[in-house]
Amino acid sequence: MKRVATLTILTGILVGGSILALRLASMPNVQAQVSCTSANFQGAYGYTFTGLTGFNALPFAAVGRLVADGQGGVSGVETDSSNGEIFQRTYTGTYKVNPDCTGSEVSIDNFGKTVKCDFVIVAGGKEIQVIETDRNTVVVGSLKHQLDPTASTSPPRHFGMP
Repeated sequence: MKRVATLTILTGILVGGSILALRLASMPNVQAQVSCTSANFQGAYGYTFTGLTGFNALPFAAVGRLVADGQGGVSGVETDSSNGEIFQRTYTGTYKVNPDCTGSEVSIDNFGKTVKCDFVIVAGGKEIQVIETDRNTVVVGSLKHQLDPTASTSPPRHFGMP
């Protein structure tokens, strides 16, 4: 009886070990992301930002277009809503990208206001997640890479339709 129990336990260990070995062997190979440079933040991006600004925590929203040159320079135009007041602004600035795909940006707009942000590059540069780092500001946003305007713009084909 002891021999049967021992054989049953050993069989269970062998089967369990075999299943574990097969699962470990079939796991996907995970690799670290390639490091980033300023070139990973390049081209035209559309974006939205929302949050609160100022000592009174006034609601803020913006939509705009930013162009990054891939060498540390940005420029853009946006429409803002600050507590319901609508205005347009333009800006230029500089950015720095760290090897871990995080970075920072500083810009100055046509009203003379300086804005500082931190960001992370995701999806191979197709998207940038941003938080404004200025005092008394809670504003976050997302930039999405726009299509290359020089790419083919053929109209969509409608199969079976004239």
